[in-house]
Amino acid sequence: MFLIILFTFLAATAQVMWKYGTARLGDHPTLRIAITDVPLIAGLAVYGVGAVLMIVALKHGELSVLYPLISLSYVWVAILSVLLFNESMNPLKIAGICVIMAGVAVLGRGAHR
Repeated sequence: MFLIILFTFLAATAQVMWKYGTARLGDHPTLRIAITDVPLIAGLAVYGVGAVLMIVALKHGELSVLYPLISLSYVWVAILSVLLFNESMNPLKIAGICVIMAGVAVLGRGAHR
């Protein structure tokens, strides 16, 4: 379970890197510019490392419990978006985060031990 939670943080970090990278591409990006953009490439690398962790975790855990934990990446992205991009957090976003966390908690309680 720890590996999946670590994956969610890595996935959110990768998505933040992609956001930084796409902001730097300008209005008319080319493939050459995109494949040399460090934040984009770094984000892909971070996501790749996370994917390896997810594969290892899924090998040893229950798919029905571990896979829904990936939704925690939405929680991380929402928090990082507020902290790094000054995006707003309104009551509906907070409610959505609470629903995701409650769902993950319910699924976790249903896991075979």
